[in-house]
Amino acid sequence: MKNALIIFVMLLSVQPVIAAENYQSGKIKNITATTDGLMVMMDTRLPSNCEGTPYGWMLIEQKNTTIISVVLAAWASQAKSGTIYTSGRPDGGYCLVIQFDPAN
Repeated sequence: MKNALIIFVMLLSVQPVIAAENYQSGKIKNITATTDGLMVMMDTRLPSNCEGTPYGWMLIEQKNTTIISVVLAAWASQAKSGTIYTSGRPDGGYCLVIQFDPAN
């Protein structure tokens, strides 16, 4: 009975890892800034349309200031969980982020 209770509690506390072709939920693992914009790495696998992006980095282009602001706010507040939406890898470069939905 004790083991069943432990398993039940563990199942309730596990966050599902959901990946689809163009989005991925998880936690922001790392960020870095480049002249092209803000690079983001999640602690989960990449969306399908990002396969082959260098080192798992995804790019938020500099022109997308609102998305960059939301990601930086999440990073600074330690509330790093969310869902990242992507549009794929144009020209075989980094996967482009088109939306970030922070989790509560």
